[in-house]
Amino acid sequence: MVTVIGVRFKKAGKIYYFDPAEFETKAGEHVIVETSRGIEFGDVVVAPKEVEEDE
Repeated sequence: MVTVIGVRFKKAGKIYYFDPAEFETKAGEHVIVETSRGIEFGDVVVAPKEVEEDE
């Protein structure tokens, strides 16, 4: 099992999942994450949760 958070970059955009590493985050917080397009600013919309590694 791995822990992930859901991040949205646009108000009604798709939710992308990231490993929060050692950071404690919760829904409603702002985060800066590294994406395939570079460093981006987004909002946590899914609180940390555990999922199977293959999901």
